[in-house]
Amino acid sequence: MSTSSASSPSGAARLFAAAVLLALLAPAAVRAQTTATAKPLPPREVFGLADDRPTPPAKPAPTAPSQRLGLALRAVPQVALAPVDLEALRAADKVRHDDGKVLRYGVGRAVRAAAQDGSWYRLADGRRLWVLDVASPGALGLRLHLRDLRLPAGAEIAVYAAADEPAAAGAAGRLALYAADQPGLGREVWTPTVLGERARIEYLAPAAGSAGLPFAIDRVQHLYLDPIARLFGKDAGSCNNDVSCYPEWANVAKAVGGLGTVFDDSSLFCTGQLLNDGAGDHTPYFLTANHCLSAPADASTAEVFWLYQTASCGGAPPSLATVPRSAEATLLATGVPSDFTLLMVEGTVPRNLFWAGWTAGAVPTGTHSAGIHHPSGDYKRISFGDRAQNPVCGGNNNNHVRVNWTNGVTEPGSSGSGIFRADTQQLYGQLHCGPSACDAAASDRNDAYGAFAATYPNISGLLAAGSDDTFAGNISCAAARGVPPGVYNNLVAKSAAPDWFRLKVDPGRTFTVSVNFNNSWGDLDLAVYLGCNPQPLATSAGSGNTESVTVINAGSTPVFFRWQVYLHDDTRNTYTMTVAVN
Repeated sequence: MSTSSASSPSGAARLFAAAVLLALLAPAAVRAQTTATAKPLPPREVFGLADDRPTPPAKPAPTAPSQRLGLALRAVPQVALAPVDLEALRAADKVRHDDGKVLRYGVGRAVRAAAQDGSWYRLADGRRLWVLDVASPGALGLRLHLRDLRLPAGAEIAVYAAADEPAAAGAAGRLALYAADQPGLGREVWTPTVLGERARIEYLAPAAGSAGLPFAIDRVQHLYLDPIARLFGKDAGSCNNDVSCYPEWANVAKAVGGLGTVFDDSSLFCTGQLLNDGAGDHTPYFLTANHCLSAPADASTAEVFWLYQTASCGGAPPSLATVPRSAEATLLATGVPSDFTLLMVEGTVPRNLFWAGWTAGAVPTGTHSAGIHHPSGDYKRISFGDRAQNPVCGGNNNNHVRVNWTNGVTEPGSSGSGIFRADTQQLYGQLHCGPSACDAAASDRNDAYGAFAATYPNISGLLAAGSDDTFAGNISCAAARGVPPGVYNNLVAKSAAPDWFRLKVDPGRTFTVSVNFNNSWGDLDLAVYLGCNPQPLATSAGSGNTESVTVINAGSTPVFFRWQVYLHDDTRNTYTMTVAVN
């Protein structure tokens, strides 16, 4: 038996093996799967969970089309906007905050960018590359709004900071890619943040594509406050505590992330945290506040900034360029009474985070507590206080809890951050509002948190376990599910539970399995085995949105092929699987 393998970003890996495989289980058919699975009874509390995923072998970083093609870009044309009135923005920000703890850090601006504004490069194979820079002077970062997306087959868009070389942008994870074969790509998208005042966009058009651009650039978010640095060169209030000075909270701190969204044509910054579930399967549930984010369209713009904290007590915070980020989320549940929103983080979740524990039980008055948050969008801080009664804002004792601060406070940017019991380190609410500030009177050093006990009935089913598909349980070769040829939609792969399948193929027949997914939401790989032999016959492990394996049964008897769909990185992703025998 011999095999050969190849994989590419387009997912056209063709792998031929002399193998033995059994007869078809059923004629070719198209079958749709739904994400429904029996859930265990919801727990009333769980404890925190560390990320124990092993580090995988490194893969080449994704690159912009110009880098892959070896194309040296000439002077790139630029569409530049007029400078913004920073003083006017700052004056407006001083009066726009009430008791809420949301921070505005960017403002929307109209932009017109047409095909004739960029440079076109004609490639030897007939394809064309279009390049343009969009500049908003003085911006600390930019997000571009792409609308009317209708990418033809083979088309691709890349967005990165114009100050970066394309290769450097990919290596640092600062490159956003959109491709025609990317599942779930809608008609509009807000790109993740690119640093600096110039964003570069490349469009790779297929040879048979029509002239012009199959999208429009109509808005830009001009980030004038750095959500991962200082507020106008000013730190958060001096009464806040560096979370790294409290090593007993080191794990919980790694669950907390800064949350950037686009709402009402402004960029808003809040805080949130990963929550563990009853199965401990690293599903990226992310809890924040309803007043931070409450609509599916808002969730699609979400950008989570992870691990923005000092490496040691009093140390220098990291630079924005080194902070890992996850782009895009799905809204799972939200509610006004307890001011909660639960998201599924879709973009790849970095390693070495933590999933916070929580309790839906009663938390007695006087319970020592801690809040971990990003005050004024600054690096991560921790505040200490005691559970109290009679919140001064947000709601009553049935749906909110009050915390009286004894050491530290919260600020705009802290909204959505959790309050944790000091004894068990379990979350029991998320920040809604309050008068606290470093310069507040002692009587005003308190805040109101939406009570997790009031939120819990709305999300208990979700927190029982991360959602799975109808093949749930197929997590080993021995438990591989038999599937006939067909198309299977809405399948779920988890880092804690890779998917296994099996099929018998007759002698002389060719077996092909392909998986299609959004690579920016987690890189899936594919491996085919003869029975449960430890070494695969063939693998497909590219960096695109499709992985595919083809194996020929050149033997004289039918034999089982088994295959595994697994995550190279991230903790969860969905995919479509196509199985064919010819």
